Amino acid sequence: MARTPLISPIARKWFRLALAAVGLTGALAGVVATATVYNVRVDLSPGNRFTLSDHALAVLHGLKQPVRITGFIRTGDARNPVLKDLLWQAARESPMIRYELVDVNKHPTRAAAAGVSTYGATVVESGGRRATFTIPSEHHLISALIHVTAPPARVYVTVGHGECDFASQDRKTGCSEARAALLLELYEVEKLNVAARGEVPSDADVLLIAGPQRDFLPAEIEALDRYLAAGGDALVLLDPFRAPRLAALLARYGVEAGENVVLDPDNRLAGGEPLSAVVGEISRVHPVTAMLESPVLLVGMRSVRVVKSRATGVWLLKSGRRSWATADPAVLEGARPRFVAGRDLNGPLAVAVAATVRPSKQAGEEERTRLVVVGDSDLISNRFLAYLSNRDFLVNAVNWLARQEQLIGVRAPAKTPGVNWLFVSQQDLAVIFWAAAVVEPGLFALVGVFLFVWRRLAP
Repeated sequence: MARTPLISPIARKWFRLALAAVGLTGALAGVVATATVYNVRVDLSPGNRFTLSDHALAVLHGLKQPVRITGFIRTGDARNPVLKDLLWQAARESPMIRYELVDVNKHPTRAAAAGVSTYGATVVESGGRRATFTIPSEHHLISALIHVTAPPARVYVTVGHGECDFASQDRKTGCSEARAALLLELYEVEKLNVAARGEVPSDADVLLIAGPQRDFLPAEIEALDRYLAAGGDALVLLDPFRAPRLAALLARYGVEAGENVVLDPDNRLAGGEPLSAVVGEISRVHPVTAMLESPVLLVGMRSVRVVKSRATGVWLLKSGRRSWATADPAVLEGARPRFVAGRDLNGPLAVAVAATVRPSKQAGEEERTRLVVVGDSDLISNRFLAYLSNRDFLVNAVNWLARQEQLIGVRAPAKTPGVNWLFVSQQDLAVIFWAAAVVEPGLFALVGVFLFVWRRLAP
């Protein structure tokens, strides 16, 4: 008589299924635990919208004091997932950050005690300082962190000579976007009328001269000279054939601005401004430009160079191999450029430089004057600031001049899903033309000829 099995086949089947379920649950739990401890994110979104930029990582890794972040949210707000992910990423990168999300509808007294009256407000606090933002973006979070953990610095922008207006939102003549970019860091931006004040204020961390169309008065030049001689730092954006007295002052501090216009036919923006240049020759040895990931767009630039006998410095941006500089100012009015031997210069030519000058033999390293001189001011206008690496170049230059090297980096671009900018130079356009109109049809023709001959000769 056959023995009756202790466990029926159906029971064994269910036992195996339960054992498999337990094993699968354990494996999934192990994966989740491993992913939590050793988190790796793969961002496949357009423009890496959910990945922190190098600049943000540098700020987070450099935090040296505790920071408390409180987000006041309400249920159903579309901004909640973005804020949660942003704060989680920040806390993961820096052990100094502690964050909390508070539902305003459930805890109205918490919001009232914090002085918050709007949904979505995020309060960042550290060392008795406080900053608030309502748009859950990397720009605003990093700006708030900088403002509560770093001492404020002040940038004075000269006025009265036709400079780019930092209060104007005009697309061509305004620089309000540049002001906003500096405010997002740790800078306070103030106007300075040198003629009226007579001096550059002693609390100036950086002096910014943004494309003067009229020259400075002799008394103003003397005030600027005193500022630089005392170890002051300046960012000077000087357009072709403008402000000769200012150019002469810079020459005394080791930076010579050429009386010319640089033409770069290979790097001219295809279909764009006739004097534009997508400057891809970028110095990788200086902090201002070492981390830039794309070219800088300039429009109507002059050459600049560092005189080694008077200053220590390097070029930051340089025109292409086939570029050249003309001393004919009529080119700016649309005249056809013509190279004149003995007068004009062959490229490549530096169009932006950084220099360090010791005002006196007794001056220490921290007392050295720092200068960044660019042969164009259009790069910081509202029209061009958001293009390519223009914004990073401006803010990095100010950070270097203000001795805030830890803030130098590449910031997150303006991320609009589905919208991408394409910048094509004349050289790129020529390559596209030859590839699409000559090489590709030629390959098809060769393949066709080969097949025709092969079939004719086949037995």
